Amino acid sequence: MSTVAMLPGHARIFQAAARHFNVFILVRRTNLASLRFIGNKDCVPKRIDCKAKTADNPVTPENSEQIDCAGLVADPTLLGQAAFASDKKYQKALDEWARFSMAHIHERVRTLEGQKSVAIIPDGMQYFVDLDRSSPRYGCLKYTQGYLNMGKYIHGDFDLYGIVPADDRRNNVAVFETLLGQKHSRSPAFRDVQIFVNSRIGAPMILHGEQDTYAEDHSDEGIDVFEPDGSISGCENLAQIEWLYAIRFRGRKLFTKSQQRHFGYDGNETFEGFKWAL
Repeated sequence: MSTVAMLPGHARIFQAAARHFNVFILVRRTNLASLRFIGNKDCVPKRIDCKAKTADNPVTPENSEQIDCAGLVADPTLLGQAAFASDKKYQKALDEWARFSMAHIHERVRTLEGQKSVAIIPDGMQYFVDLDRSSPRYGCLKYTQGYLNMGKYIHGDFDLYGIVPADDRRNNVAVFETLLGQKHSRSPAFRDVQIFVNSRIGAPMILHGEQDTYAEDHSDEGIDVFEPDGSISGCENLAQIEWLYAIRFRGRKLFTKSQQRHFGYDGNETFEGFKWAL
């Protein structure tokens, strides 16, 4: 297994949480460049309503100083392909940025002149891009709960892939709800794990529920697995994740969209391998 994608102290916190709650905690591997920003007073972790991607590499534009964007959510249309580790990641960043910027960046703050003309983003919106070309973080996204001059850069969070009870591995139990205007789902153990980990890290690095409570298919990616006995294992790709769910988790299933819609209207029904948690 490759190195766990978090700082050693944070890994120990996840190990302690897995032992304490007797669960497997599956964590998608975070952009390693984001780790340096955890706890930085000028930065915040990425919230559920921010689907835009973090950059992988710093960028040095022609006749300009290096832009320190690695590990921060960035506008790929400004920083270009060099900020991302591959063509595939760059294209995905462009696709997500198109959707995110349309919904979450007000027209008034899409230019530097517009940003200078307002103190607060209109209509209660909270995101804007650093458009100052002299800034070492030009092109990076910022979040504010008030004035623009209070904006903070956004780094990657810890995305949970799943929380699986050691004594009931097969059944996938989920709560469906709304969080920050987004459809949200989580396991019954999520809140306990979230509070345990975030309080000990000292930053809200877990901000939303697990992928296996809403995904229809498994992802082809690496994940770290914190086990109930305190050990750490991992999966490197889709085949290994599918094996984990089929064998070690005894056929644990993912929710389909039809089942999610059904549960959203009627919490009294169950499907084989699934339960509705009230």
